[in-house]
Amino acid sequence: MTCRPLSALVALSLLIGPGAKAIAAEPFAFKAGDSVVFVGNTFIERAQRYDHIETALQLAAGPAVNGLRFRNLGWSGDSVFGDARSYFGPPQEGRDRLQRAIGEAKPNLIFACYGTGEAMSTTQGWTVDPAGADRSRAGDEASLGLFIEQYGRLLDLMKTAAGDGLREIVLLSPPPLENLGAPLPDQTENNRRLASLRDRVRQLAADRGHRFVDLFAALGGDSAAGKVAESPLTDNGIHYGDAGYRVIARHLVEGLGLKQPEGLIATDASVEELREAIVRKNRLFFHRWRPANETYLFLFRKHEQGQNAKEIPMFDPLIASDEERIDLLKAAIFEGLKKR
Repeated sequence: MTCRPLSALVALSLLIGPGAKAIAAEPFAFKAGDSVVFVGNTFIERAQRYDHIETALQLAAGPAVNGLRFRNLGWSGDSVFGDARSYFGPPQEGRDRLQRAIGEAKPNLIFACYGTGEAMSTTQGWTVDPAGADRSRAGDEASLGLFIEQYGRLLDLMKTAAGDGLREIVLLSPPPLENLGAPLPDQTENNRRLASLRDRVRQLAADRGHRFVDLFAALGGDSAAGKVAESPLTDNGIHYGDAGYRVIARHLVEGLGLKQPEGLIATDASVEELREAIVRKNRLFFHRWRPANETYLFLFRKHEQGQNAKEIPMFDPLIASDEERIDLLKAAIFEGLKKR
């Protein structure tokens, strides 16, 4: 009797266990015209200041994949509760805002990253329930459970808002914090909690069939506990700067199973020109979806300056024009690589 080899799908189901959903078996890939959304906290929002991540992903997508549309919906201080996104109302206002933004973006791919703030919470060092529930003060395991429960609800919200065009959600672990020496605080304990949280996010991804990229391990979070960083990637131990996002971009591309173009030099003038064009485009989009005077434009003081709300959609053709230029700059980079 001849035993046939297990199919890849069956083997995968055995590997992850009967209680889990199969993780996407197909290799990760962008498709021409994809709408890509980034959702998360300060780590995600700050990425658009430098845009090494989007630049790296554009180039890793390859020359045949054009028309990619990236939207950064990160919000500083955001958590899995979505409470930071609200202005004058309850946390539900923030979740409604996120739902609308995702619905407008109609993403095919979503990258989500949460957990740094939750791990650094002053109440038991874990997620704090904004309703003040006792479980937010019940220690590590209960707080971790609360975090995962709310993360799942947030993912459901995003999936519903995205609609049928959503192809995949990628969960990113938060990157590690850095010890930069006195007078800045020691982040060893926070990194311990981040490691535990990373493990639960990985399991959440497996349970839901999402792809997972471990930025915490890739940046040395499992081995750097207590060490003082010799070449800091953060400004203050928490917030990554230009050098940090450059490294993170490389690890994200690798974690997705993609590669940068052969012969590409990240510091080439052509790559820098592309990155600067992406920074400009994302700055325009930021002002489009988060105008500084939203209270006067759309909310309870719109009787004063609401007539100016008509100018907000005027950002759209500017953003579209910048995206056309990004495609041209990207194509020029690949043409240049052919001549090397």
